[in-house]
Amino acid sequence: MDPLDEYRARLIERLETIVPEIADAVAAIPEGEWRLPLAPGERSPHGIVAHLRDTEAQPYLTRLRRMLKEDSTVFEPFDVERWEAEHYDPAEPMTRLLADYAATREAELQLLRNLPPQGWARSGRHMAFGARTVQWWVERMLEHARRHLLELRRA
Repeated sequence: MDPLDEYRARLIERLETIVPEIADAVAAIPEGEWRLPLAPGERSPHGIVAHLRDTEAQPYLTRLRRMLKEDSTVFEPFDVERWEAEHYDPAEPMTRLLADYAATREAELQLLRNLPPQGWARSGRHMAFGARTVQWWVERMLEHARRHLLELRRA
């Protein structure tokens, strides 16, 4: 197998395994602490999972779909703070957040699992990041989830 194909296969595998790891990290936190900030000025575990779900569904999955379908795609920055101020619901059940996050990740994986090399090289232009490939966005998605997984494990 080509080293780049192997690397992409490992990316996909890691995208698959990190969602259950996040669920396990949440399960290790007492339910009574899910809505408490991890530290002053930080999100709560509930807020982190809502953030993960929303960023996967809004910018990441949407961008992947557009890059794979459109030519010369241009993306506006995603205003996370505004989105959270308008959409975050601290009463939303954690089970729904985790299920929605897992479903969105599965939709991403369905796009990526049989993607040919030229698909990984498709790109879109982001107003802040410039032209970036599907592979770059997938790496970014994974790193974003990994950072929040480490936060949850610290809790």
